[in-house]
Amino acid sequence: MRGLTTQTNYDKGDVVTAAHDQMQTLHILSHVPEHSPREDDPHYHLFEQAKARIKRQGLWKCVIADDLCGGPVALHHSHVEFSQINAVDEHKVEQALGLHFSDDEAFQQWVEGPGNLEVLCRNHHTSHYGVHVVPAALWEALRFHRAGTVPAAEFVAAKDLPG
Repeated sequence: MRGLTTQTNYDKGDVVTAAHDQMQTLHILSHVPEHSPREDDPHYHLFEQAKARIKRQGLWKCVIADDLCGGPVALHHSHVEFSQINAVDEHKVEQALGLHFSDDEAFQQWVEGPGNLEVLCRNHHTSHYGVHVVPAALWEALRFHRAGTVPAAEFVAAKDLPG
């Protein structure tokens, strides 16, 4: 770690760790269950309807809206990724999010609807500050990033690593 110093205020017993960068190497093996192509999914029209409604309402802009935004926007499945729909326990989703699905059809509709969609710019979706590349705990900090501060994390390709 670069620049790590620890200072102690002996009068109060407080320990402060100085700001520092910390490299992590992640190798992730994604397990994508069998699923229909998006365009063949019988609920895909709901995704397109939600997209059109968001655009009509003037909300077709990154919900993060900070100084790290960049690139075109797209809809992100924020709780259940479409490709994971057949591997998700809908009852766990109900419990975690305070929802109730009357049946599997209602769950399938929710996955492609506004409750599971958010508009993200390329940087916050699939690029170096993206939800699809940064681990969840650090992504949540990026979601609430204070302008002018160093982001909690960013993806760096192996070819771009220092030294």
